[in-house]
Amino acid sequence: MAQMALSLYFNKKHNECVLEELEVGDMVEFPNFLYSHWGVYIGDEHIVHLTGDEATNAGASGSFASGSFFNVSGVLLDKACVKIDHFLKVAEGCMAKRNNGKDHILSAAGIYPRPSDEIVRTALALRSEADYDIFSNNCEHFASYLRYGAKWSDQADLALGTVLIGGAAVVIGSLLRSFFQREK
Repeated sequence: MAQMALSLYFNKKHNECVLEELEVGDMVEFPNFLYSHWGVYIGDEHIVHLTGDEATNAGASGSFASGSFFNVSGVLLDKACVKIDHFLKVAEGCMAKRNNGKDHILSAAGIYPRPSDEIVRTALALRSEADYDIFSNNCEHFASYLRYGAKWSDQADLALGTVLIGGAAVVIGSLLRSFFQREK
C-alpha cells in the first residue's frame, strides 16, 4: 500500500514537471500498459483529447461495430467525444510525456505544426461527440490532426500490421496443415 502511494506521488510530481514545460500545441502522450492515450496541450493547464463519453455513448450497452470500439473501465464504446480536461486529471495514473516526435518525420514531407492559435481554435470548434475507430479515428489520429492538419497514428499502424501479419500466419498455417494432411 505504501509503495503504491509512493508511486502515485512520484507520478504526480513527474506530471507536474511535464506540465510546467508544455507549450500550447504540444502533443502529449499518456502511456498505459498496452497503449498510449494522446492529447494536445491548449494552455491554462488543459488538454484537448478524444475520449470515451459513457453518458452519450450508443455503444455503452456492450454492442459495437467490428473495428469501431474501445474500452473504458470495462465498457465497450463506439462513440467518443472531444473534451477539454485538466492535464493532471488526464495524466492520473501514468507518466505523461511531451511527444512531438512526428515533427521531424512530417517536416521531411513538408508538413509542419500549425500555429498554436490555430490549434486552439480548431480544438475548441471540434468539441462534441465523435465517431471512434481504432484504425482511422483514435485519440492519436485526433492529436496529430490538431497539430499538423493530418491524421496519423503509429499505434493504429502497428495494430493493423499485427492483425495483418497474424491473419497471414493463420492462413499460411492452414494451408500448410492442409498440404501436409493430404501428403499422408
